[in-house]
Amino acid sequence: MRKLKLFIFLTYLLIITIPAYSIEAGIEYDGVYIDYSSLNYNEWNTKAKNYLELARNTKSENKKMDYYSKAAGAYSTLIKIYPANAEVMATLGHIYGKMNKPIHAKAFLDRGLNLALKNPLVNYYYGVFSEDEKDFRKALKYYNFAYIYGMENNADLNMHLAVVNAKLGELDKATFHYAKACELLNNKKIKDKIRQLDDLKK
Repeated sequence: MRKLKLFIFLTYLLIITIPAYSIEAGIEYDGVYIDYSSLNYNEWNTKAKNYLELARNTKSENKKMDYYSKAAGAYSTLIKIYPANAEVMATLGHIYGKMNKPIHAKAFLDRGLNLALKNPLVNYYYGVFSEDEKDFRKALKYYNFAYIYGMENNADLNMHLAVVNAKLGELDKATFHYAKACELLNNKKIKDKIRQLDDLKK
């Protein structure tokens, strides 16, 4: 009798935790079949990028989280349309990081790395996540990979490398990356930051 009750309980759990069933290139959810292969990848990609850009540029925290949530939904759809895109995986991980969902963030960032270990954007987003989590050594590791794998002339990456190196006491490296970012952006504030670091080294 106990075995029968256990079997019924496990069956119930299985039913309530798996509401969706895969069918070829689509999915059936609550009796409604969604064929993701029929969706336009470029349209969803544009939508996802627009939501992400809005999230980054808005000053309202509530609106920011709303746009990040919409971006996460759009990127999730992109993954269903084409599940082998490492950058989409990593971008979704980046978004979850910004939404303070570190477990989800790490899961998708890891999947992105598994798909393309040497992809610069994947490593960059892992660096951003690690920096936000205050793990500066890990952030430096992934930022350096992004730099090596092709983002050496990205001003934003150089700024992150400057900040993380400064936090870790690597002032010469911080100065180097601030100077590179300054060269790429011609930004007076960065020049002032370089002078401050030079003063610390005296």
